[in-house]
Amino acid sequence: MTADTLTLDTATRKVVRGDREIILFAKEYTLLAYLMYNKGVVLSREKIEDHVWNFDYEGGTNVVVVYINYLREKIDKNESVKLIHIIRGVGYVLREGT
Repeated sequence: MTADTLTLDTATRKVVRGDREIILFAKEYTLLAYLMYNKGVVLSREKIEDHVWNFDYEGGTNVVVVYINYLREKIDKNESVKLIHIIRGVGYVLREGT
């Protein structure tokens, strides 16, 4: 899967942005894959919780916010094009070229 200069290889679980490999923990990888599968679609925190933490997860914590911030730090830091966006009051989206 690709989005702009970001590539996620589901066979090897390798993530690359431009020419740098990005090391992700399991939940970070699962979250990124979910965002990439739904590229351009705004996903609510609840949808992300249901998919990434796919058990009877009690909401009300900031786990999604924390993991989105981890991903933004690893994926978007020092990049002119940001891919992971927060839509205040709605959710999160991975978009190309913005």
